[in-house]
Amino acid sequence: MKLGTLLLRNAAIGLSQLEGALRNQVLYGGRLGTNLVELGFIDLELLSTYLAELTGYPLASPRQLDEADLDLLDKLGSDDAHRLRAIPLGDLGNTQSLAVAMVDPTDAVAIGELAAKLGSKITPYVVPELRALYYLEKLFGQPRRARFVRSGTAPSDGETEPVDDRRRSQPAKGMVLPPAFTLEPRRRRTSSQMTLSSAGAPAITYGAACERIDTATQREQIADAMVEYAKGRCDLLILFLIRDGNALGWRGYVAPPVRKRSQIEELSLPLGGASSLQSAHDAGELFLGAPPSAAKPVETQLWTALAVSPEPTHVLVVPILVKTRAVNLIYVHTPAGPPADAFVTELRDLAHLIQASYLRLIKQARGS
Repeated sequence: MKLGTLLLRNAAIGLSQLEGALRNQVLYGGRLGTNLVELGFIDLELLSTYLAELTGYPLASPRQLDEADLDLLDKLGSDDAHRLRAIPLGDLGNTQSLAVAMVDPTDAVAIGELAAKLGSKITPYVVPELRALYYLEKLFGQPRRARFVRSGTAPSDGETEPVDDRRRSQPAKGMVLPPAFTLEPRRRRTSSQMTLSSAGAPAITYGAACERIDTATQREQIADAMVEYAKGRCDLLILFLIRDGNALGWRGYVAPPVRKRSQIEELSLPLGGASSLQSAHDAGELFLGAPPSAAKPVETQLWTALAVSPEPTHVLVVPILVKTRAVNLIYVHTPAGPPADAFVTELRDLAHLIQASYLRLIKQARGS
């Protein structure tokens, strides 16, 4: 049984709420329970209870997570803990097994890796994604992705998490689900006379990028296609998620020899004031040119985080719309001046294809 089915069967949520959470999961990622909590449809404690019932595994309590074995944490290490979404809790005593809180306690591959890394049999405990990410940050000091940092709500389990005032709280019902519609098929162009980045020739053709987006079965495949498309065509391409009045880093490409000083997923740029991101977001149309603010505060924050030098003279921002609302922004700059017209046209068309793929994935999620 799936989580959504269990919640519906027990009247914990309604069908429209489930559909809204599935839609947000397609657009923003995260597990279904995470999106239900973020939208305010259930609280973290109720989600925890249902996850334990659904999986059949014991629930990792906040007290157990607070008292996690420090030696085991060091043995596992921050990178593997974040990758596996797992937190060692401690020795279970006579069972000669280690209790480990896991976001997915049914993942046999992850359990095998944990057993090999920790040198012991593993007894999985289930923990909601949001709580796991909070404790991974608290225990290891490694910040969460900007997408999972929320504000406007008090911690639900006694956690003393500091308020992050970079973001406003999400509207009560989230984004309005767009009606189904079809897009006119677009002629596939071949890339020609592109301004190449320092990375050399393009990694994939424009047609291949279109094909990957058209056939994507999950949102990460869309992001992968855009990252591959960027290689050899521009010096920097960032896919931003739009949430709570901010542009949050999702995925991206930075051409060598530029070295990233900050992980893209930690980026959070405000959509207030004058910026190329704000202009594309508000107008729902691409922005091409010099940043609209002479001081360039938002763009400078981005360039500083990614160690971009020298500052570009032209930037391109293409919105990805669902209905009339921007859910993503594609930020690009190319070396030696403005991007070629063909590149701009291709990015605009790719944004339309991503829009269509989102709608297809939302429809499939609702029907599953």
